[in-house]
Amino acid sequence: MRLIAISDIHGRKGNLFDIVDKHIEEAKYFLCLGDCNSGDDFDDVTHFFGKDLHLITVSGNTDWYSSEPATREFTLEGKRIMLCHGHTFNVKQTYITLAHEAKNRNIDLALFGHTHEPHISIENGVYLMNPGSVSNGSYGIIDISENEIKCKNVKI
Repeated sequence: MRLIAISDIHGRKGNLFDIVDKHIEEAKYFLCLGDCNSGDDFDDVTHFFGKDLHLITVSGNTDWYSSEPATREFTLEGKRIMLCHGHTFNVKQTYITLAHEAKNRNIDLALFGHTHEPHISIENGVYLMNPGSVSNGSYGIIDISENEIKCKNVKI
C-alpha cells in the first residue's frame, strides 16, 4: 500500500496540487502532518479531486482554527502508524521524545513535520519519518506491507 506524507504547506497550494496530481492514482492515502493553514490549503485540491482524495490530517502549531487532533494512530497492513506535527514532542531539539512515546504506544512508523527538514531513521525500533515541507517542494513516499516499511523523501 502506498501512502504520501506531506507537511508544512504554508500556503504553497501549487506544490500541493502537483504532489496530489502526480500520486492520486497510486496512493491509498495522503497523510498531512500539520501546518496546513487550518485546512485552507486543501480547498482547491479537495474541490478538484473530490472523493478520489483520501486525506488523513493532524493539526500543527500554525493551524489555530483546525478541528483536527494533534496526533492520530491507526493500523494499515498490520503496521501501527502515528501522525503528529512534532511540536508537542519537541522535534526541533531531539527525536528521542517522539521515538520514546511511539515505542510506548507500540507504533511501527511515526510521521512528523515541523522542522521542514526531510528525515528518515529507525530509533528504538520505530521508523521515524519527516517528509520535509511542501512549501520547499519536498514530501515522502511510504510503501507498507505486512512484511516491511519502505520510506523515501523526494522533491517535486
